[in-house]
Amino acid sequence: MEAEMMNLVSLLAIPAAAGAAYGGVKAGLNGTRQSLAQIERTVERIGQKVDTHGERITAVETQAANLKERVASNKQDRC
Repeated sequence: MEAEMMNLVSLLAIPAAAGAAYGGVKAGLNGTRQSLAQIERTVERIGQKVDTHGERITAVETQAANLKERVASNKQDRC
């Protein structure tokens, strides 16, 4: 009887261990999903900043080109 009880306990340990492993994997995957979501948000913010800086650079380049044209036309008017 005692041997049967030990056999039964050992057989119940297998599904318990499998359940614990599954729970650990599931928790790990949930953590991975959260990390990926956070990475996506960070990349989106960086992309928006890059777009904003690109627009600023374009505006500065346009102003610089306009100033160069003014300087060149002022030099021609003086000559």
